[in-house]
Amino acid sequence: MVAHFLKKAYSVILSGSFVLLAGCDNNGSSPNPPKEPIAHLPIKIPGEVARAGDLQAVIHLVDIDKLSQRDPITNRDYSTNTLYLWNDESCDALASPSLSWNDFSAIPTGSDSYGPYWVVPLNKNEGCINFIVRDGNNTKLIDSDLRISFSDFSNRTVSVIPGSNQIYSSRAEAFESVFGVSQASAHWVDNQTLLWSGGADKPYVRLYHSRSKVVANDLGNFTDSYLALTPTTLSQETADRFPHLQKLTAFRLPEDTDIETLLTGDLVVLATNKEGLLLSATQVQTAGVLDDRFADAADTLEYGALINDAGVTFRLWAPTAQDVGLVIYDTDKQIIANHPMNRDPASGAWSWQGDKELVGAYYRYVVTVYHPRSRNVEHYEVTDPYSHSLSTNSEYSQVINLDDVTLKPQNWDSLIMPRSQSTPADIARMAIYEAHVRDLSVADNTVPEAWRGKYLALTANNSDMFKHLKALSRAGITHMELLPVFDLASVSEFSDQVADLNHPFSHLCQINTMVRNSRFADYCDGSQTVGEVLQELLSGDNADNPQVQELNAMIAETDSYNWGYDPFHYSVPEGSYATDAEGSVRIKEFRAMIQAIKQQLGMNVVMDVAYNHTNAAGPTNKSSVLDKIVPWYYHRLNEISGNVESNTCCHDTAPEHRMFAKLIEDSLVTWVKDYKIDAFRFDLMGFHPKAQMLSALAKVRAINPSVYFFGEGWNSGQDDRFEMASQINLKGTGIGTFSDRLRDAIQGGGPFDSADSIRINQGVGNGAGTLPNEQSWLNADEVRHLADLVRLGMAGNLADFVLIDKDGAVKTGREIDYKGAIAGYAADPIEVINYVSKHDNQTLWDIISYKAAREADLATRVRMQAISLATTFLGQGLAFAQHGSELLRSKSFTRDSYNAGDWFNRVSYTYQDNNYDVGMPGLRDDGGNYALIERVKNVVDKPGQTELLQMTAFYQELLRLRQFSPLMTLGDGASVKQRVDFRNIGPNQQLGLLVMTIDDGNTTDDDRDLRFDGLVVVINAAPWFATVRDLNVKGLKLNDIQSELGNTSLAAGIKIAKDGSVTLPAWSVAVLVLPQDGVRGTGLPVRRK
Repeated sequence: MVAHFLKKAYSVILSGSFVLLAGCDNNGSSPNPPKEPIAHLPIKIPGEVARAGDLQAVIHLVDIDKLSQRDPITNRDYSTNTLYLWNDESCDALASPSLSWNDFSAIPTGSDSYGPYWVVPLNKNEGCINFIVRDGNNTKLIDSDLRISFSDFSNRTVSVIPGSNQIYSSRAEAFESVFGVSQASAHWVDNQTLLWSGGADKPYVRLYHSRSKVVANDLGNFTDSYLALTPTTLSQETADRFPHLQKLTAFRLPEDTDIETLLTGDLVVLATNKEGLLLSATQVQTAGVLDDRFADAADTLEYGALINDAGVTFRLWAPTAQDVGLVIYDTDKQIIANHPMNRDPASGAWSWQGDKELVGAYYRYVVTVYHPRSRNVEHYEVTDPYSHSLSTNSEYSQVINLDDVTLKPQNWDSLIMPRSQSTPADIARMAIYEAHVRDLSVADNTVPEAWRGKYLALTANNSDMFKHLKALSRAGITHMELLPVFDLASVSEFSDQVADLNHPFSHLCQINTMVRNSRFADYCDGSQTVGEVLQELLSGDNADNPQVQELNAMIAETDSYNWGYDPFHYSVPEGSYATDAEGSVRIKEFRAMIQAIKQQLGMNVVMDVAYNHTNAAGPTNKSSVLDKIVPWYYHRLNEISGNVESNTCCHDTAPEHRMFAKLIEDSLVTWVKDYKIDAFRFDLMGFHPKAQMLSALAKVRAINPSVYFFGEGWNSGQDDRFEMASQINLKGTGIGTFSDRLRDAIQGGGPFDSADSIRINQGVGNGAGTLPNEQSWLNADEVRHLADLVRLGMAGNLADFVLIDKDGAVKTGREIDYKGAIAGYAADPIEVINYVSKHDNQTLWDIISYKAAREADLATRVRMQAISLATTFLGQGLAFAQHGSELLRSKSFTRDSYNAGDWFNRVSYTYQDNNYDVGMPGLRDDGGNYALIERVKNVVDKPGQTELLQMTAFYQELLRLRQFSPLMTLGDGASVKQRVDFRNIGPNQQLGLLVMTIDDGNTTDDDRDLRFDGLVVVINAAPWFATVRDLNVKGLKLNDIQSELGNTSLAAGIKIAKDGSVTLPAWSVAVLVLPQDGVRGTGLPVRRK
């Protein structure tokens, strides 16, 4: 049987279940005025009929099907209901042996009008038991197998209801889940308006409130204070703020409503009939009224530990808190002082003023707040969401002065960006190198050991890593993008609590119980390192015994690795990348890294940010911060259930709420002002409102006018709430989005393909239509469509770019199809990030290994990698590539390596190995691909020094070509449409041949490059020679860069005839120039279409 671990009902009571009403408080409104009926439940709430004694468990079944008839009968017969009980290896507290399925002996011990109960004998009071509830026909009343864990239910007395796998701590709780308040579908949206469909056309609609908890009394009557609500109409202003709620019924609160007081407690709205019988009821979401009541004043304030002339001002926005205090700690985390904080009624902010001696001290806020998820008044200490420094593992905030000279590397204040971002052409020249701090250096033995995988590794200017990166910068990489470097929740910052590849396996066993209790436990007493054990296991690793990934998955629980998309504190550098995570060390070392990247490597810095979600929410999770302070405000809730949405990956945030938008803006300003970040890449940007992104951009440009924003503009499905910051919606804003159009055309298929569909869907970069593998079924028409997508991508993916499509028809970019959506969506090329390789999904080399035909030898596959990258580097959009693409980086087919550790994410600069085939990838994401991996992984030899050096040279060649003429990166849509065109198009095109012309002749507005009248970019993605015959111009030459490289160039073997025709060898790339001879000539004008 399959047993499921189930938590107490109260821990998830608001994730789709229900709550009940009652209680009383002194908020000013009269409880149940005499002229109105008392609201009441249809049936009395049940008490407990049995409680577990020593070595007993009690299981109640609350018979909701009978109770829903609202006529309890005391003589119902439950004698044929039975339990099926069993022990297993992990759950063995039953005193009796496991029953067979056909054993019906476990009949109820007793029953009443609410249902039967069983007293189950135990052999111990710890552990757990497994059970199934059956009716008289031996049919499961609950589909799932159930398990009671006595660590969760210490009194060993529980209740269940038919049809639900939820286990409740009492019969009352189970009863309330059905007959009480349903979810949280009411919305208090402004000072006087509440929206709720459940109240439509009901005689009485009331808002009940309590400082602690609204509950019914034992008779099922609601005796709490309430406000009578009256139907009203929704104002246009509020309707515009909440378009997804417009269809709900609007109710008006009384004019004299004490909004501030009500918001500090439990709120439940219910509707009754004329007699007071409960008809519907729900909890209330309050983010809208919080903004309406407080945001205007709150938005003008600064938050956090603010150092000023008077000392240190601590300020926290917590408008729903009943009380907030400040706890000061010394460096040993011993309490120095407790201070009550003062509440500002206008803003809802709490503050306390201290002296300057507090600089360097640690602190937390102690918050007393009603939390609607737990339905309790919670009292806890929490770190500051505006923290600028933290203790190890983010347990305490620290008062810090970011302007303190001791926190700045020498000459920090004079540090400037080495690459201009002032003009669209500057932005267009961006070539972004996406890297993870740990991946960059952890495997480089030439970096000082204490710095490997750390910020300071980037300052080691004699290391192999640094020399490699410096060469890329000289070739044309302009920006280094760092995967999340804000404070993250998934990696322990206590060094003795992690075990990495270089650590003794015995240490791993000490801190990791999973490993200690696994089949790998025999290594625990040995002298090998973790990495050495994995290497030993590799020899026996295969699809039938994927032991490397099995052990690696356990290692991941206690290693130092994670991509970092699990935000904890948004405005503090991550501590695990510092040599010491305690306090301000991380600040200075982060700045030293930024300085080294800019001054020594000559690259601007892009920071990857993830404001669209947090690692946790709720009142109990250690890494929950925002939701502990203002519950149900900072996160996007389901409009019906009130659950925190999880469409991103984790706990979705709500940037549409004003004070979270402010927190984002303030955080970004910190990174720009205090850490000199030049650009930001927004994770899942489509979950942000467009207006919020534009507002944030304006805020940071007030600090640095040339800051650039780009991100993942995928359609998040949030357009019913607000205009998303998505690919199509951001047209004309200057904010960039990643383009999946060119990516999928080059790679083939899509990022979520699996098993044979991966190989079936070849792309232009790996042989679609020119060197098909044995499973590819693309026809010539489909290949031509892929080529159209590549051409459009190389033209900046402009919505209004005009081209001849595969059928010979004149189309604009928006008229080209991309899987049912418009392909061209940008106004300017700086709004498009072209890429074929980034941290998500398989590396480019692994994609090629999946898809290339068996006839493609190792050298051909290297050129396929170069061909694929050429479409991004030589196009008009911004160029973007993953760290290691120039090294044929492999993650051994891993689709999602966010937690795959150093083993699968390793990058070496010795040019000996690309980390290919170091074990089957993780079973969870890639197990379905194992059969295909076994078929393709050994078709050619692994890349070695020859291949890695050749690919690195090709990569640098492409970078130099991108930067050698301003015509390669025009920057604005008008220039692209005036100058860029394509040849070899339409139904009779040669497959695999891409020919882009860029005009600088006398028919264009200005002379962008005084040396040339035009350029021609030619890519031959085919295993044969290809000749371009329709250029119709004489005098073309190969550019000087490729000419000087000679036989080592991607253009080696090119032939340019006197008649202007150009012949390229297989799998080649060339950029041709049309020299300007004294005065501007005709050039390569865009053909009339």
